[in-house]
Amino acid sequence: MDFKFNITNYEIHPTNTMYYVFNHKTQERANFFENILIEHKIEFQKDSHEGGNGNLFLFDIHKRDLKAATHLNNLTIGKFRKPFIPDTFFRYFVLFLGLGAILLGIIGYLVKG
Repeated sequence: MDFKFNITNYEIHPTNTMYYVFNHKTQERANFFENILIEHKIEFQKDSHEGGNGNLFLFDIHKRDLKAATHLNNLTIGKFRKPFIPDTFFRYFVLFLGLGAILLGIIGYLVKG
């Protein structure tokens, strides 16, 4: 059984190991990624693939440009990511709860100490 788990959104091209294939799931992310690739003068080939989970927008990028393309890919992911805790009140509640637990630990250490 050949099971392959990839946590990133890019992998080595299946037929040409001189290229990496980057994939994005939304048109908006794909357009942003394409624009910054053009801006940084990185050559690529673009394609789209319709699968069971919707469209995939694919970019073939040469191995020599992998470092720059990975950086631009991370910028793209960062621009469109959602906050871990989207509700502002709950986010600050969790922050102060954690700080309170640390503070209680320090006080307990100093009192016993």
